[in-house]
Amino acid sequence: ITVVFGQGTKLILTSSSLPPPVLTVFPPSSAELQSDTASLVCLSSQSVPFADVSWLAAGSPVSSGISTSTAVQRPDQTYQISSSLTIQTSDWNMDKIYTCKVSLGSQTSEKTIKKSECPTE
Repeated sequence: ITVVFGQGTKLILTSSSLPPPVLTVFPPSSAELQSDTASLVCLSSQSVPFADVSWLAAGSPVSSGISTSTAVQRPDQTYQISSSLTIQTSDWNMDKIYTCKVSLGSQTSEKTIKKSECPTE
């Protein structure tokens, strides 16, 4: 990973030294599921303020409906990035599998979610 700051100061990190991101994926709220679309939210906790976040639906890359935040530094000196994916409620109800994938150099973390694995309210 190469990051360039200001006047061209380069910071090069060897990805093998970075711990992989820790992911948590949240299902849509029951209120959202009353409408046609709903949101999945993926939180990534990591040691550096940048990462590549992507989503898969049933194993295929998703290119639209994604909103990813900039990294926020937490008191423990880790960084958190959140990414939301807007999905069709009908796809969620059909138990489609969604995957949040976060890449940090050669380290990649994935977390899947589907309706049947979520506790019902």
